[in-house]
Amino acid sequence: MRTKYIPKATVVLALTLFFVISSCGGSSAEDKSENSASNYKLEVFDSLQFNILTSRLTVADVDPETGDMLVLQPTPPKYWLFDKDLNVKAMLERPKDDPEGPGEYGLSATFFGEGIATLGWFKVTIYDREFNFEKAMIPNYPAMGLIMSGYKNIYDFRTPEGEHQLITYYGQPQTNLAPLSVDYYKKMNIVDLVKPSESENLRDSVFYPFGKLTPDSRYLSGKYFPFLMPVYDVKGDKFYNTFNSDTTLYVRSLPDADILNSYTIPFDKFILMEGAKMGSIGQRPSGPQDTPGQIQSVFHHDKLDVIIYTSGLKVSEKAAFDRTSSNYPQQVERANPKKYIIIRNGERVNKDLTIDKRVYYMEYMDDNGIIYAMQDSRALDKEPEKYTIYKLRIVEDN
Repeated sequence: MRTKYIPKATVVLALTLFFVISSCGGSSAEDKSENSASNYKLEVFDSLQFNILTSRLTVADVDPETGDMLVLQPTPPKYWLFDKDLNVKAMLERPKDDPEGPGEYGLSATFFGEGIATLGWFKVTIYDREFNFEKAMIPNYPAMGLIMSGYKNIYDFRTPEGEHQLITYYGQPQTNLAPLSVDYYKKMNIVDLVKPSESENLRDSVFYPFGKLTPDSRYLSGKYFPFLMPVYDVKGDKFYNTFNSDTTLYVRSLPDADILNSYTIPFDKFILMEGAKMGSIGQRPSGPQDTPGQIQSVFHHDKLDVIIYTSGLKVSEKAAFDRTSSNYPQQVERANPKKYIIIRNGERVNKDLTIDKRVYYMEYMDDNGIIYAMQDSRALDKEPEKYTIYKLRIVEDN
């Protein structure tokens, strides 16, 4: 069931730079020398192949100690627990109206302590590792967001006291306000922090707002920003996040949401969404508009951040394409491709921004720094016989 890709041998040239600084800042000099000594890239080094007839499979989580893997099919919802050799250890498939089931849609999943937590449509369900039901929890705010099937939107972490808690996201903040009001942005939280230990029945309020916009955020400018969403990763006791149309990455503590660090993302090019006049939807700008840049994914491993994004296109750039042509969308996509940037200490450390043509969407990075990615069948000469998920890793590129 596994197909391995053996990378070509690489020769690494190690250069060590020493800086002597009389005042404070020795660690900063060391960080800069590391940046100047190494460049990095993403490489496809392996793949997972599944004999499962489906339109979508997602690797939701990997246990770093055992290698056990959670895989889900979003709809109809179905979950598998595989061992490291891709043998099925357990499977979950229940009717959508089953009170002990994961719900109507399979959105995501995570290992949760010694068990498993599934993210369904406005429902978090806890199971043991044989998918025996333990408890279910429902958010205490109205469902108004998008159904984000297959996106990694549930993470487990441990508090300093050793309690397992969850970070979840349902495509919306905890508010019934519309994004056409100033108060929406003032009150919006980034994601939810879930405390399953406090839940004794289905509707206990254990979904707490986590994080908010900083006072200098451009989203507090009094303008309307459509489809604003956080893009984030959780590693250890830290929460790494930006927004899909932003240029700043924040590092926050868990579970307190204190900002520990932030930096401006060193894009090669990124067209900002300027926002629109606040008011009714009918007052949106008319005429040709720039295509703004979009951040798709954020991953963190060791001291490196990986950001997947598109730069966007100016109206003048899009004018070169014939809007009446049947392949206009393909022309725009080629002119505005997905790219990636690897960042260390706020500086870009990859030369090539091009994503492997076999990769369509990078879904999740495990604790060992392996990224699991959806295959782009358009790059293949023939239809694949098995469902394939690529594995990528960060390697030196000197």
